[in-house]
Amino acid sequence: MAASDALAYQADTLGKLVAGIRPDQMTAPTPCDDWDVRGLVNHFVGGAGMFTAAFNGEDVAIDPDAPMPDLVGNDPAGAFNAAIAKFNDAVDQPGATERTITLPFGTMPGAMVLELLKFDLMVHCWDLATATGQSFDPAPDAVAHADAVARQMISPELRAGGVFGAEARCPADASPIEQLVAFTGRSVQVA
Repeated sequence: MAASDALAYQADTLGKLVAGIRPDQMTAPTPCDDWDVRGLVNHFVGGAGMFTAAFNGEDVAIDPDAPMPDLVGNDPAGAFNAAIAKFNDAVDQPGATERTITLPFGTMPGAMVLELLKFDLMVHCWDLATATGQSFDPAPDAVAHADAVARQMISPELRAGGVFGAEARCPADASPIEQLVAFTGRSVQVA
């Protein structure tokens, strides 16, 4: 099994959601306060590029104050698919997941980076589906895994630093994905 297979469900699901964006939705707000739909897709594409460079052993530096360039243009699905293909090539290199990966926010084993991405991409699937009105009914085991990773990784320091908001209130009858996104600080409205 290739290392990229570990993220196939999340990447494939996100790819379908990106392909389902209508052009008039690119400026729609998302559950991520800082991003509209274009900004969110730029985050996916730019993030894939950052992780690709890191898995390739390149130095990754990000200026948090610099504006994000438009990496999407008029073809969000094409930009996303190209970025994911490069990422998959990088993580599928022999030994990639055994290396220590250096990212702007710290260093960690490659296998742990993949776990972080399973959680992050699952939440962003919900963000994009919510923002664009697309259906998103994730596999229960994928949500359970993402939730377990989130509860291990999201520390009070990350919340205080603004990476994640305070845990949002969530009705007891909310779905598992809604419970997960509420844990990350996103507002969940359940009918």
